[in-house]
Amino acid sequence: MKKVTSIFLILFLTLSYISIAQTNRELNQTDKKGQKQGYWKKFYPNGNIQYEGTFKNNKPVGLMKRYSPEGFLKAELNYIENSEKIYAKFFYPNQNIEAEGLYIGRLKDSIWHFYTEDNYLINIVSFKLDKKHGLEEKYYFSGKISEKLLWEEGKKHGLSIRYYENGNVMMRIAYNMDMLDGEYNVYNSEENILIQGKYSNNKREGKWIYYKNTGHIDREVVYINGVAENQEELERLEHEQLEMLEKNKGKIPDPRDSFYNTMPPGN
Repeated sequence: MKKVTSIFLILFLTLSYISIAQTNRELNQTDKKGQKQGYWKKFYPNGNIQYEGTFKNNKPVGLMKRYSPEGFLKAELNYIENSEKIYAKFFYPNQNIEAEGLYIGRLKDSIWHFYTEDNYLINIVSFKLDKKHGLEEKYYFSGKISEKLLWEEGKKHGLSIRYYENGNVMMRIAYNMDMLDGEYNVYNSEENILIQGKYSNNKREGKWIYYKNTGHIDREVVYINGVAENQEELERLEHEQLEMLEKNKGKIPDPRDSFYNTMPPGN
């Protein structure tokens, strides 16, 4: 009986060794040209996994997962075979999604979604080859729209509209390639006009009308090339009005500026 038990023990250890050897051979393989092939795992010096995924001819294919040195999932990258397109998801340490969208090569493209660490959608941005291009939308925590902006190759271009949480318009501002150019209107939470004016080449131009909160005209000022009488006093009054609007608006965090420049992690 002891002899039978010993035989089974030897057989079990032999099979286990063969299984481990096969697993090791299957992981982290390169071909004769030194190109990565098949399933790969790479580890940090502390023993935690750095990434895992499949390679074909030295290029990732399918799902690749990347982890932080502390051990939490940092990114999921879906590589489309024979394509430069990569669908990416980035995660906070609590594993909620921070951002998701498409790369072409190492450049953000198409529509990206950004979230807070508590899983609130705060921003939807259209990119073209890593520059904001098209519509950007910002949101309150309630899910209601906070702001709409138009971009052209990384510059504000067109009409930007900011909203109160009740849905009424707070500001309408026109841009021309990142310069204020066109209407500049400010409203209170009941959508009564507070400031009505225009910019030309980033300078105030023509008649600007300032209203009381009741809707009655407070004063009218004519600007020539951005200059008006009692300029300092007018700027002080306007600053107070805009500061009041900001308090009513509430604070909605933007995605980290550094994240806009995030490229997909290397292999």
